[in-house]
Amino acid sequence: MFKLNNFPGCWKTDRILPILKPRKVPTQPISYRPISLLPTLSKLGEKTILNRYLKHAKKVRIPIQQQFGFTPQLSTTHQLLRVTEHILEGKSANLATAAIFLEIAKAFDKVSTQGLIHKLIAYKFPHYIFSIIHSYVQDRRFVVKVKNTDSSPRNINAGVPQGEILVQVIFLCFMKDIPQQNGITLSLYVDDTAVLAQGKKFSTISISLTKYFPKLESWLKRWKIQLNVEKTEDIIFSKYFKHCPEIKIYNTPPR
Repeated sequence: MFKLNNFPGCWKTDRILPILKPRKVPTQPISYRPISLLPTLSKLGEKTILNRYLKHAKKVRIPIQQQFGFTPQLSTTHQLLRVTEHILEGKSANLATAAIFLEIAKAFDKVSTQGLIHKLIAYKFPHYIFSIIHSYVQDRRFVVKVKNTDSSPRNINAGVPQGEILVQVIFLCFMKDIPQQNGITLSLYVDDTAVLAQGKKFSTISISLTKYFPKLESWLKRWKIQLNVEKTEDIIFSKYFKHCPEIKIYNTPPR
């Protein structure tokens, strides 16, 4: 596999098992989460690739320190504790904390495979690593399993397989260059993102967020990442301010 820089084509057909999302209408296809079931040999191949990928990822500091998803010894609980401590430390210093919670829409389904390979090259991964990963994500096919019956095969034109550890870890590379700014604290768990700003004055918080979100929008557009604006929410932790600064994302204010 590594000698030819080729992930075998017979391992690249995903059997999709649709899992109904909580509180969703079962008659709508969008209500289901697609989970990929792959051959055992494919999974062994993924682990072999992943071991080599992680050696270089560590050298180039992937994932970033604000990212707790699929990271050894870190979990959602640790990220929640980090955010809570940040808010409480601000409260002790008489600082208000505004938080904007973002959700990327269908992160794994819509991720640009070309953009992913571009980033692997930009971060100077060895040629054999990005070549084999390129082979892994390209020319994939899928069938959908419903009541013990498989559909006819279809080509996957975008996105990466869900439920496979290799893709989940590599996705952290895609999030490495998310914009950062003084006065803004990021909290990430894979694609779920919280943007926090602190200040004693309402204007200080407002200026920080107003400067940051155009940078974030530009980054999202560049890498063809879509936000689920309807699920974007904001909250402010303060004794003195009742509402978050008015921030619009794609001309839509958070809920």
